[in-house]
Amino acid sequence: MRQFGGIELVASAAEFLRLRRVLLAVAALLSWGASGSVASAADMPLKAPPEPPPVLDIHGFIDVTFLNDYITPRGLLVHNTGLATQVAAGLIFDLYKSKTGFINGVSFNTGVWNDLWSEQHDPHVGSWNEFDWWVGMNVVFAQSWTFGVQYIEFIPPAADLPTSFQSTERNIEFSLAYDDTSWGWPISFHPYVKLFYEVIGPSTVVLGKRGDTFDVELGVVPTLDMKKYTGVRLVLTAPTWVTVGPTDYWNRADGTTNFCGPLGSLTAGTGSPCALSNAGVFSTGLQAKLGLDSIVPKRLGNWYIQGGARYYHIINDALLAAQELTSAASGVSTVNGTFPQTHRDVGVVFAGFGIGF
Repeated sequence: MRQFGGIELVASAAEFLRLRRVLLAVAALLSWGASGSVASAADMPLKAPPEPPPVLDIHGFIDVTFLNDYITPRGLLVHNTGLATQVAAGLIFDLYKSKTGFINGVSFNTGVWNDLWSEQHDPHVGSWNEFDWWVGMNVVFAQSWTFGVQYIEFIPPAADLPTSFQSTERNIEFSLAYDDTSWGWPISFHPYVKLFYEVIGPSTVVLGKRGDTFDVELGVVPTLDMKKYTGVRLVLTAPTWVTVGPTDYWNRADGTTNFCGPLGSLTAGTGSPCALSNAGVFSTGLQAKLGLDSIVPKRLGNWYIQGGARYYHIINDALLAAQELTSAASGVSTVNGTFPQTHRDVGVVFAGFGIGF
C-alpha cells in the first residue's frame, strides 16, 4: 500500500510541476501581449480635428423698409402721401475668391424690388406701384476696388394711372467703388461713382430723352462701425451724393416739356420751358443699422433693424416739373399737379428690418 501510495504522491508532484510551467508560460504570454498593445497604441497617430464647416458661396438677403415718401436715387419724387413699403430680395453667387492675386473676387447677383403705395388705390393692382428686377456682376480687384455692372428693368404694374410711367424702362448701371477701411481711420468714406445708362423706354425722370442717355452719380458713404468701440453691431452711415450729366437726360427740350413757371400745368398747357442744367439732385442723410446677433442665433441668419432720415434738394427745374406728371405734386394717384405744387426740398424718414445669409 505504501508503494502504491508513494507512486500516487510522486505522480501528484509531477502534475504540479507541469501546471506550474503552464501558468508561467500563460503569464509570460499575457505580459507580452499587454506590452505590445501599449506600444501599438503609442504608435497610432492622433485623430485629426474635425474640418470647419464649408464657407457658403451663395448668399442672399431680404429687406423691408417703410417710408413716408418714395424718391428715386436720381431725384424723381414719385409719391409723397400715405405709406411706402419697399421690399427687396436677392441672391449673390461667389464664383471666384483670392486673397493674393490682382483679382480678389468675382460674383454674380440677381434680385427683385417692389414699391407699395398705400394711397394708390388702383382698381387692378391696388397699392402695387413699381416692380424692378436686375442681374449683375461685381469684380473686386487690388484688394480695395470694386467694379460692378448691372442690367435693371423698371416695370409699372399700375400703367393705367395717369401718374404712372406707361411701359418698361430698360437700363444698365456701371459702378466703381473704393473701400478705404484699411486706412485705419475711425470713419471710412467709401467713395464711389456710378454711370446710369438709360437704354430704351420712357425717360426714368419723365421729361428727359427717351433712351440712349445717361447721368453720373458721385458719392461717398461715411461709415462709423460702433462694434469696435462698444461691442454692439451698430453701423452709422451718412450716404451723400450728387447727380450730373447731359442736359437731355432731364430735359429733352422738344416742345413737350414746357411745364415750368408759375402757370406750369400739364392739363392747362400754360407752362414755360424749363431751364437746362447739367445737375440733377443733391442728397445726404443719416442711417443706423443694428445687428440682432444677441437676440437671433446666427444659424437663423444675420437679422437687423435700421432707420434714418434723408434730405434731397432738386437742382434741375425739369426734374422738379416732372412731379406734375407723377402723383407728387397733386398727392393723388389719379390727378396730375401743377408746377407751384412741386417740392424742391424733400425729407424722407424710414425704418425697416431685414436678413442676410
